[in-house]
Amino acid sequence: MARPPLNVARLEIRPLIATATAIASRVKVELPTHEGLARATSSIAQAARHAEVISERMKHPLSLHRLPVMFLAVALVALLAWTYVTFFRVTALSLALPDRDAAGLKDLLKADPRLSIEVVEVKGSFEAARHVSTGQVDLAFVQGGITVPAVLHRAELPSRELALLFLKPGVPGLLDARIVMTSTEHEGSHSVLLAVLGVLGSQAMPVLRHDWNTLTASDDVPVPPDLDAVFVVKDPSDEKTMRGVARLAKAGFLLADLPLGARAQRLDYLERTMLEPGWLSQTPRVPEQPTAMWSVSTFLVARDGLTPRLLAQASRLLRPNRSLSEAGVAPSTEVTSEVLQGVDAFFSILINIGLAFLALLGLDAMGWRRQFHELNSLISVLSQLQSNKDVLAVKDDVLRRENMHYLSLVSDLLGLISQISSYYTQENSTLVFNNLSDVIHERCDALKLNIQLKLLQSAIRD
Repeated sequence: MARPPLNVARLEIRPLIATATAIASRVKVELPTHEGLARATSSIAQAARHAEVISERMKHPLSLHRLPVMFLAVALVALLAWTYVTFFRVTALSLALPDRDAAGLKDLLKADPRLSIEVVEVKGSFEAARHVSTGQVDLAFVQGGITVPAVLHRAELPSRELALLFLKPGVPGLLDARIVMTSTEHEGSHSVLLAVLGVLGSQAMPVLRHDWNTLTASDDVPVPPDLDAVFVVKDPSDEKTMRGVARLAKAGFLLADLPLGARAQRLDYLERTMLEPGWLSQTPRVPEQPTAMWSVSTFLVARDGLTPRLLAQASRLLRPNRSLSEAGVAPSTEVTSEVLQGVDAFFSILINIGLAFLALLGLDAMGWRRQFHELNSLISVLSQLQSNKDVLAVKDDVLRRENMHYLSLVSDLLGLISQISSYYTQENSTLVFNNLSDVIHERCDALKLNIQLKLLQSAIRD
């Protein structure tokens, strides 16, 4: 059985206006000598008509009393959208990667569907750093030695490359070499070579030949006879690197260490490592005995403005092959800190929304103070008028009945004031959050109770 529609009772202002007007007419006819009561009654009727005008204004969609609720709704929707975009939304990330390394990463992306990465092939780390600095890509693999703006997020990859120095027999060290072969100009190997020469205090810049890629591309390319040294920063497991090392060893070049010593601390991307015999090549054997070398960091660089969710997605590139035990539920200190920072930002926004909502409620309440002050003043006037209308000490029956009628009309007027206050609260529900209307009701009820006691005492005496 269908339930009947629920009819919500509403307070109408027009009957209040009619009642106030009727009482004003009665006061003029029945109590013509009481001008104070007549003026107060007219003011109450005017307040009722004013309430009707205000009610019409409040129907406008952009009226002040609607702003707190509208703001709260919009702010909560915006907060939910920000939370989704910041913590849950996963979009495709673009990653600048040297073309020689792109194939391995593409295989990784295929194996892990959680990674939504679009690979942008570049010539080297220098171009990758420029792409991420200008915002053309979201991420880039950048080798140590390439300048990266400090504002960008940077995380060191677990895999490192080797700084390989090969010297021609008879050349004591890198500073004695006149012609040095390295890799692509302005890229990782070239940048590290310039930094190393600067740290070693080179007085004269050697002639640089950027022919490493040509040398390792084909076995038909001979090692130049006038070459004094080769310096490159490469992945030792790469086939081209192993081919180049073998060709240099066959040509008589010897693997050498960089004599940096404490000066290596100026280059924060260098780290000491030890190579086992035959680590780089077995035929011929390179190195022939355990050799200390320098490894070079590779960094994953993210553009400024990436959300925590996207940074978390990008961080999977750092350690893609974690074991099940490493991927447990126990968070690291860094992860916990990031989570707490996100929670702190969420609650800060939520608190600010609450404060702004309360501020708008206060602004709305300030706009209503004039109306409630008017009603409050009318209560004070009626309290003053009825204070000398005694019914017990008056011996004259005519005057006593007139005072009783006077008090009865004042009680009715107090009821009208209380109803006007209720009408305001009905039209603007936000007034429930302050005590403006409560003060009106409490004062009206207290004064009406006082009047009713006077009339009751008079009735008992009769």
